[in-house]
Amino acid sequence: MKHLYSITINMYFEAMELAKKNGKKPGENFETELMQVLKKNDVKSIGATELTTDELVKEYASHDKKVLNIKVDKEGNTKFNITKLDK
Repeated sequence: MKHLYSITINMYFEAMELAKKNGKKPGENFETELMQVLKKNDVKSIGATELTTDELVKEYASHDKKVLNIKVDKEGNTKFNITKLDK
């Protein structure tokens, strides 16, 4: 089961910086650092799901929600994609 959190972009960047300080390279998993930032900011889970990331994005988009998807490759290039289904 995956838990869902509503975070700010500043929390995301804080977790990325913490991961960098911990020696992680771009594209590596930084879930541990994100969880530390969430705990520090007292952010609680807003739900849980069995869906994959792609399935969840499509589900939210089908309800007129916009989803910001952030992907970082092994070279450290960051891609931002806003997903919204057209009706």
